[in-house]
Amino acid sequence: MQSRLAGHDGGQRHQMTDTSSHDGMTSAPIAARRWRFPVSFFPLKFHRDLPRGEKLFLAALLGFVLVTGFALWLATPVTFRLLMRGMRLYLLLPLVSVSVVWGVIRLAETFAGHRFAIFHARAQWMVTTALITSLTIPVYGMFKQFILKARGFPFDPLLASVDRILFFGYDPWQVMHGLFGSVWFTLFLDRAYGVWLPILMFCPVLWVALIHDPLVRARLIGCWLGVWVIVGGVAAWLLASAGPMFYPHMIGPEPSFQALHDEIIRLGEQVRAQGSLLATPMGHNLLMKVYFSGNYLPGFGISAMPSVHVSMATLFAIGGFCIHRWLGWAFVGYAILIWIGSIYLGWHYASDGIVGAALTFGLWKLSAQFAQPFSKPAAKPLEKQD
Repeated sequence: MQSRLAGHDGGQRHQMTDTSSHDGMTSAPIAARRWRFPVSFFPLKFHRDLPRGEKLFLAALLGFVLVTGFALWLATPVTFRLLMRGMRLYLLLPLVSVSVVWGVIRLAETFAGHRFAIFHARAQWMVTTALITSLTIPVYGMFKQFILKARGFPFDPLLASVDRILFFGYDPWQVMHGLFGSVWFTLFLDRAYGVWLPILMFCPVLWVALIHDPLVRARLIGCWLGVWVIVGGVAAWLLASAGPMFYPHMIGPEPSFQALHDEIIRLGEQVRAQGSLLATPMGHNLLMKVYFSGNYLPGFGISAMPSVHVSMATLFAIGGFCIHRWLGWAFVGYAILIWIGSIYLGWHYASDGIVGAALTFGLWKLSAQFAQPFSKPAAKPLEKQD
């Protein structure tokens, strides 16, 4: 991550570029087609068909989400109508992102007086990625709200003890409030936590629009989906926990976490007295109501270890470095802020974010191993000997 990955030696070392003629993920492009795909505010024009390998990759990810969604729909009490409503809700943000990015491209083309073919070559990536990311959260919501709920929360006492070891006998929230405790810093963390969702849905579309190398794009989108499956799915099941804010409600009486809960409520009242709103206590109450009601609302559900918030913020940083160094460091700062906020606001144990970040970095490194065969140029055919 110390050099710009996107486009680095794109035409020499990495053979997976937008104009590559090699086989694999970027096999030779088929003859260009021009067709229209209605999206939000205006039609997209696809001026180039994707190489076969790239189409298969995107189709495989989309197919995985659809098959998983169908299986979870059969295994849970979620009605088809509610599932479709959730999918429409989460379809909005990525398609707005596609529309905004595409609008900027077309505006730039108008001023420049020529077409930026390299961006038009990525239009199908953008639309398919928007569909994949839009469908994933409603599908994951079924797992989190019904399958994961049945697991219970067996690991909270252990995670609380680990945190106290890491922070020399104190609960991490006590340390964070001691260092940063103020109404305005609380509101700042609350807002930073809130913009995570739009960033989550916008980033994948921006990655595929701005990153030159399809191999890097494939790794990032694969890791985005992998975070939900591995971090939010497998690891969350194995290390099932509710988190500090929910400890008194889900696990049992605990003076320190009850004090945290009361402190967040107090800060929320102070923020309200100053004419603003703190989303954290409202979110806490809403999650509790949805949990005990058994209703399906995509994006809801209670799970602490590992932290998907910190995990995805770590992936934002990785994607940022793939575009430009300064963007990567900006998102590193944001990831640290999300980790602090997850502790300060009571959503997570400190170890949740550490494990989430480590798993995400591991997924990124592992994706390089899977992608390695595709980064090698295809062997040239032997010339006919006389």
